[in-house]
Amino acid sequence: MSVVYVHVGLPKTGTTHLQDRLWRNRDHALARADLLYPGNRIDDHFHAAAHLQPERYLDWADPAHADVWPAMVAQMRAWHGSSLVSHELFANAGPDHIRRLVADLDFADEIHLVLTVRDLARQVPSVWQENVKNQRRATLPEFVESIRGGPGGSDQEPFWEFQDYRRICADWAEVVGPERIHIVTVPAPGTQAPGDGLWERFVRTLGADPADLPESVPSSNSSLSAGQTELIRRLNRRLQPDDIEWRRYEGLVKGVLIGEHLFATRDGAPAGLSGEQLAWAARASDDLVAAIVGCGYAVSGTVDDLRVAPGTGAAEGVAGATAEDALEAALDAIAQWAKTAPVPDNRPALKTRAANVVRRIRRRLKR
Repeated sequence: MSVVYVHVGLPKTGTTHLQDRLWRNRDHALARADLLYPGNRIDDHFHAAAHLQPERYLDWADPAHADVWPAMVAQMRAWHGSSLVSHELFANAGPDHIRRLVADLDFADEIHLVLTVRDLARQVPSVWQENVKNQRRATLPEFVESIRGGPGGSDQEPFWEFQDYRRICADWAEVVGPERIHIVTVPAPGTQAPGDGLWERFVRTLGADPADLPESVPSSNSSLSAGQTELIRRLNRRLQPDDIEWRRYEGLVKGVLIGEHLFATRDGAPAGLSGEQLAWAARASDDLVAAIVGCGYAVSGTVDDLRVAPGTGAAEGVAGATAEDALEAALDAIAQWAKTAPVPDNRPALKTRAANVVRRIRRRLKR
């Protein structure tokens, strides 16, 4: 029987780690679990998601990759077992996009949605930090205030369009049926039992045995400390789209400053919710959990992982950072750069030296 699982995120729920590990295990998945993870390159799933919504992801829906999704569909159509498509850009697909994707998969006997979800106390600061790493300028309190109205509120900062798992499940259930909606919860801090981590929960949802996909990948902690995030947030005041093109920002700020120097000097906890922010996250989480419990969706893990107890330290971070913290982070990064960057070679280039030799010879011949 042909079954296609579509994993749509949520963003910041360990999706990159899952995708890296799936790619590493794709041969094992075929041979041992009858599971196809299609594509010829690891980023093919990204291009497929971008081309599903070209009006939104105009900069990413490169015509050069327009054939990626048709090629993936052809691979899945020819496969006799289960297949998996995975990317978090699918998370904000609307009903029309979902119907279009499902129509492309008309060869499948069943299509299932898989959604990885994490509690709001961890999710909100993580998404805020990711926004800061993508040129946003809001402080964490400003970010929380902008999303407190919930889905349909002002949402001036990107959040609910990707994180409202109540809406995402409902939109997909209307097309594929509620019995084919699967929620995989990210284990709450300190509760993960051996063999019951996010990877194991996810793989079992696909009908596979985690033991059949044994290859691991390095754990990548891409969080910045509170001081480092404050440094980038303040830097963003000077580096808005009118000041710098995105490719330059992405390459230098995200790739070099953050990727090479801040990650290497990370010291301290990330920013987290506290006080009334944490109480709000608890109330909002309870509403979301009640909705999915009421719909009877299948859950791998426990919905208790998605609840937040105010004042219990679930935010896993510090309340905020000061200008002094940002300065310290900047000094650490500069020191790291000074100690590791290649020393410029100020000597004349070999070509220049050779040209000078030729000139001297010519002057002698003219005497």
